[in-house]
Amino acid sequence: MTETENADSIFQQAQKLLTAMPPDYATALPLLEQAAEAGHAEAAFQLGGCMQYGMGTDPNRVQATYWLRKAAEGGHTTARYNLALLREDNGINIQSVLPAYLSLAEEGHTDAQVRVMHYYGEQKDDRALYWAKQAAQKHHPQAQLFLAQHYQKDGSLNLPAAHQLYQQAAAQGIVSAHWQLANQFLHGQGVVKNHTQALYHLRIAADAGIPAAQAELGKLLLEGQHLPANPEEGIKWINKAARQEDDNACAFLAKQYLIGTNLPRDYKKAALFAAKAARHNHPDALCLLGDIRQYGLGIHTDLEKARSYYEHAVKYGSLVAMQRLLMLDSRSHVANPAYNQEVLEFQQSVERNYQSGFALHYGIGVPQDFESAFAYYSLAARNGHPKAQTNLGMMYYNGEGIEADPKQAARWFTQAATQGDTTAQYNLACLHYSGTGVPQDTAVACKWLQTAIDSGHEHPEQLRELIHQWRENP
Repeated sequence: MTETENADSIFQQAQKLLTAMPPDYATALPLLEQAAEAGHAEAAFQLGGCMQYGMGTDPNRVQATYWLRKAAEGGHTTARYNLALLREDNGINIQSVLPAYLSLAEEGHTDAQVRVMHYYGEQKDDRALYWAKQAAQKHHPQAQLFLAQHYQKDGSLNLPAAHQLYQQAAAQGIVSAHWQLANQFLHGQGVVKNHTQALYHLRIAADAGIPAAQAELGKLLLEGQHLPANPEEGIKWINKAARQEDDNACAFLAKQYLIGTNLPRDYKKAALFAAKAARHNHPDALCLLGDIRQYGLGIHTDLEKARSYYEHAVKYGSLVAMQRLLMLDSRSHVANPAYNQEVLEFQQSVERNYQSGFALHYGIGVPQDFESAFAYYSLAARNGHPKAQTNLGMMYYNGEGIEADPKQAARWFTQAATQGDTTAQYNLACLHYSGTGVPQDTAVACKWLQTAIDSGHEHPEQLRELIHQWRENP
């Protein structure tokens, strides 16, 4: 038997001991060392790993480095890679270690290709894409994820390729790929919308602790979209995300506490959660803090602080805050030149969306198209247009362009009604009287009818008669 054959025989004995249940490190390590001393590269590599991670012995980085070098000198490429990692762990600058990674990457070492990919990605260097493709061809999940994210963001509309790569990465256990797949299936990005698939991937991501997925799952459960509503579970998921300081979850909870939906109204908690998200310049949270200050919700009114919050929210993209500023200015008769042009453009954009939705809804000058009308109304409604909110509520109520959903209808009627839209106030009254999409409550229904009368409804006498009838037949 040659010396090489003898070393390999000793190594095989050690392997059997290491793979036994439980492993017999006490007997295996001396055999590994004997084979490694005889020049067996894999034995030296495994011995270095045992020394590095303290398997069967105390961790010893010096000895780990020694044996990994022995393995590297014997041509073991992964030993070279682990030596580079050890140098990084010991505080050596990545610039000094990069040549070692590059050499390995060029030889086809997949983990080295991924390390180089991440380095160039952090530097915003296009070479990251080259190495991502190299590693993805060998099915490395991190490379698949990196490449998928690139395709999704690069504007090339290569979303089907991104979807395929996310699927491959998710199948190998990359949790963030499940989160991306959930978004793709929810919004139809590069794939046909599929809410069953979206929820499947969303739950995996939420269970794994991704806060954004927890927040999204919570919202879907609260709103009852594409799955049975479960407010208790929905709040549980949103609270989980908020505990991880997810800004969207904190802002969402703030709004729930502020308006008393799904949670008891609590202005202090609303301000607390809004402040958490506002620290990171979350526009919705900043806008909510402005509302709290403007209307004195749980605290004294302070219009200057409200204005400051709104202006800050506008800076970070809140069109609703822009509208709030406009309302403040109109009430105080104070012009704010810095916002005049932006306010005008905002109003025009929102109004255009509403008018486009109205034309498509009723087929005025264009073919009737409920789905497109729904999309335009949604844009305007989210930016506070009361008529768009009312008409969006009607589309939800009648199932025009979307599956009928009385709860969503009530939601949008409520938003428009609180802005003084008399049609929405009347519609909301009818929902409360019949218990459609909201709890049945004749007193609340009559209150909304009276509000519609006070707001200038064009048929006040008929509404007064209706109040009389409803009170007699609650």
